[in-house]
Amino acid sequence: MTPRVSHFAAFTLLLASLTAPLLSLGQETKKVTNYSTTPISNEVYYVLKSDKSVKHGSYTLYRGRQLALATQGHYTQGRKDSIWTSYDWNGTTVVAKGAYQNDQRTGLWEFYTSKGELEQKYDYDARQMVYLRPGKNKSLSVTLREPTASGQTWPDVAPVYIGGSSAISNQLMLMRYPVQAMRNGVSGSVQVAFIIAKDGTCSDYHVTQGIGAGCDEEALRIVQGLSNGWLPALVADQPVAVECIFPVKFLLGAPAFTPARQ
Repeated sequence: MTPRVSHFAAFTLLLASLTAPLLSLGQETKKVTNYSTTPISNEVYYVLKSDKSVKHGSYTLYRGRQLALATQGHYTQGRKDSIWTSYDWNGTTVVAKGAYQNDQRTGLWEFYTSKGELEQKYDYDARQMVYLRPGKNKSLSVTLREPTASGQTWPDVAPVYIGGSSAISNQLMLMRYPVQAMRNGVSGSVQVAFIIAKDGTCSDYHVTQGIGAGCDEEALRIVQGLSNGWLPALVADQPVAVECIFPVKFLLGAPAFTPARQ
């Protein structure tokens, strides 16, 4: 049975979302627009006039050549608060939504696929996945670090990345095609292996199959960017350590890639 969010918790989040904008009153702010070309993005937010290093007020991020809406949220005294929403690369499909309090995710967050289908519900207060859409991550190969007494080499339940497929896709979209690989026409798949321990921490990142020309190093960088947020694999309802292999594909001309700087 899916646990319900308490009336008090719901009231607390509603009160925070209503009062956060009021906290900005009486403090002078200045609008900032920050455009970047690597990767292409545009941030629009507010800072305190008394301390321009402190974000305070609404925050919006646009990304990609079309500068599609990516993220909307709010800061109070440099810390994320209230409701934050993330969108797919089309700028319209919601892929993540939930509340921040004092710069930390709190309460129930919902995560959706790029098609807008609910994939996960995760309670950050209880540190519990309360809904997980049935299915398997076909891009991740998983084996047990230590086979069971019966010789089983795979977990009963594979590790799960909090945020789902959209969060993983967003990380992959940050890949930069190495200049050397582009010049030499190098493409293919890099296999990156790593360990997910019983407590969900990751370690021992290494390339088991590379293609060179800077792609191996870039694949490592991208996969290591997913080091936080894994729920461990399970055998007989108990967490176990596993080795995962994650393929990172480099395809010349793919629109997802940003050429790396020299």
